[in-house]
Amino acid sequence: MKMLVRSIKVIGATSLFLSSASVLASGYHFGTQSASNQGVANSGAAEVMDASTIFYNPAGMSRLEGTQVTGVLNVVIPKGEYTNTKTTTITGKPVTGGNGGSFGQTTAVPHLYATYQVNDKVNVGVGVFVPFGSHTDYEAGWVGRYQALESKIETINVNPSISYKVNDTVALGAGVSVQYINGQISKALDLGTATRNPAFFGNSAFDGKSEVKGNDIGYGFNLGALFNISQDTRVGMAYRSKIKHTLDGDLTFTVPSALQSTVGKSAALQNRDATLAVETPESFSINGFHQFNPEWAMTADYTWTGHSRFDEIRIKSPGNADSVTVTRWRDTSRYSVGGIYTPNQTWTFRAGLAYDQSPEANDAERIASIPDSDRIWYALGARYNIDKNNAIDLAAIYVHLKSSTINRKALDPSEASGGSMNGNYSVNSVTLGMQYNYRF
Repeated sequence: MKMLVRSIKVIGATSLFLSSASVLASGYHFGTQSASNQGVANSGAAEVMDASTIFYNPAGMSRLEGTQVTGVLNVVIPKGEYTNTKTTTITGKPVTGGNGGSFGQTTAVPHLYATYQVNDKVNVGVGVFVPFGSHTDYEAGWVGRYQALESKIETINVNPSISYKVNDTVALGAGVSVQYINGQISKALDLGTATRNPAFFGNSAFDGKSEVKGNDIGYGFNLGALFNISQDTRVGMAYRSKIKHTLDGDLTFTVPSALQSTVGKSAALQNRDATLAVETPESFSINGFHQFNPEWAMTADYTWTGHSRFDEIRIKSPGNADSVTVTRWRDTSRYSVGGIYTPNQTWTFRAGLAYDQSPEANDAERIASIPDSDRIWYALGARYNIDKNNAIDLAAIYVHLKSSTINRKALDPSEASGGSMNGNYSVNSVTLGMQYNYRF
């Protein structure tokens, strides 16, 4: 009986910890907030293409005349495959099951921006966009089911902004953010280990399930500056602050009927409230634009993101001890360059390349909810000017993630019931962007 109680307590604590993994993965930026900048692999902030400058650098609004509206739709088409090497239960028994299928989920994400020129010095605007987001969904009987099943994170950021043109050389910008976050994660529970019967250990017929949902609203700010070095050259800098969230969630359990009279009565497996403090990371970027001649131009960007603040995840639940894990995430850098070709007043063609670091630097801290690794972006885009007031952008990015290994073992006692996971990931994705720009 002592083993039964102890095992259930560990299982309950672990399910609460894993609920945070998907929320923590919101530290991964969604990737792109406009089709125009997507075409140069997000290196074009200093070019100031349209109203989406609200996200990339609010000072860029100083270059926009009249009233402008930009609507964007991104469609992310991921492909993720896992190959198991050795995944075991808490008792060391190999877990049976498949490799999870293609766990990435195709997702459509909209963004909207509008700017208004108050006078020759001041522009105002507002952006509604998705800064963070992810969705993975493994097949129910896969070998890593005690680590993760389905994980989803969604954010929406409303960002009123203002720019001020100091002179012909310098423009400044600032904005405030109201960010809504919603998270959901589920995983299987190896309840068979709590029965003391070795035949039930890791047996999917005796698997339970935990699911956590939570949401919150947080607040932040962003700043920007744009410098006209010459008629053909611009340099921009932008900072977006961290945003503090405390997600209030519901933790629910499903217990198989065969275990309802024993394991199912445990207090550790009763539905309850749960909270998790999260800070989405701050970022700083510096970017440039240079016009070689009327037809050719280039763009470049460096962006730093402060992921290292995720050194610990601490989950609180009434009547239970905190569940803690060490993540050891690192700060990341992204480097991107782009080229722009404008053969006439109707068409503009773009191409870009980017290298983006992963905050997961160690196989032991990789999370099955959102497996990540260093990646390379290959981007293409085009703008068609219908007339002087209407334009359409189309873009596509192919993102290839470096093949990675997960070697996840319990880094905290509250993780123990998930056993260990060892295998290899292969992940890539295509993101399509469509955008309509209107000015009046």
